[in-house]
Amino acid sequence: MKFLLPQGIGDSIWALHKIRSVAKAYNEEVIYVFLNCNDPNNYIQCRALEFVKRFKFVVNASMMPVSIHPEDWHDGDGHYVYISDGWKEAYGHKIFTMMPNGPLERGVKLADWLPEYPIDWGTPKEFLFTEQEEKFADTILKENGPYCTFYLGPLDGNLGMGHNRGQLWTPEEWLELGKFCQEKLGLKVMVLGADYDVPYYEFMVEPNFDKFPQEPWLNMLGQTEIGDTFALVKRSRFTISYQSGIGIFSSYLGIPTGIFWRARGSSINPEVYISFEESMASGWVRPDMIESGKHMPLIYGRNKVDYVMEQIEKRGW
Repeated sequence: MKFLLPQGIGDSIWALHKIRSVAKAYNEEVIYVFLNCNDPNNYIQCRALEFVKRFKFVVNASMMPVSIHPEDWHDGDGHYVYISDGWKEAYGHKIFTMMPNGPLERGVKLADWLPEYPIDWGTPKEFLFTEQEEKFADTILKENGPYCTFYLGPLDGNLGMGHNRGQLWTPEEWLELGKFCQEKLGLKVMVLGADYDVPYYEFMVEPNFDKFPQEPWLNMLGQTEIGDTFALVKRSRFTISYQSGIGIFSSYLGIPTGIFWRARGSSINPEVYISFEESMASGWVRPDMIESGKHMPLIYGRNKVDYVMEQIEKRGW
């Protein structure tokens, strides 16, 4: 059975939670996944391809150059509009589309999206790590001691367009949080991300280290592939993250995670009003993570660094 999913890591893992339930309903056992893109050679758009292939129940995954938005790609209430879930014809394929983003962005919980198909909360734990990746992460932990992980986000997402547009959470707050983690909690700080996340760290964070003197961070930006990245996350004490696949999958790995969204009514786009329901910050989370206090939903501009530090201590992370 062929499926079309959104291209992101977080987007695709949301859909994978129900993909086998859909296949089972149609008496299908073999699952092929397509991820949407504009350009199948664009490595940013293909960032989740290797991730999806790490799940044994996915027989194969590839990119499909097709839009997941209709011509009217947003509505007047600040939401993106997606193609509908269900059967479609695309590039000669009869394919079942799964678009969890639309309901989540409107405040629907992941378990309540496509309610006729049961959710399998255990799906993320089926991500296959290689022996080499496990050894790599074990070595980093042994050499450096306990650490927490930060995902700072890309430059544009913190400046011009994205959930932290306008720097509602500042580089100084990252550094104050890092100093707290080192001095109060006795942890190293590891910063993770892709090549395109390097400029924000180099241009906005590093130049401010003298304001909050501390040990250098373990800078893994652009240095790890997907398996190494999540092997490092899996050994982290906790993760604090710009909304992203790193923060989302950190939570699914059972790691205490604080993840930021933008406040409802405050657009992530300076030209077009795009604003998600704030409940999306936790609507996709495994219930036991919320009940145990291991998930911390955060809103840019409202939850400042003092709140985050207080909550980390209060929750015993």
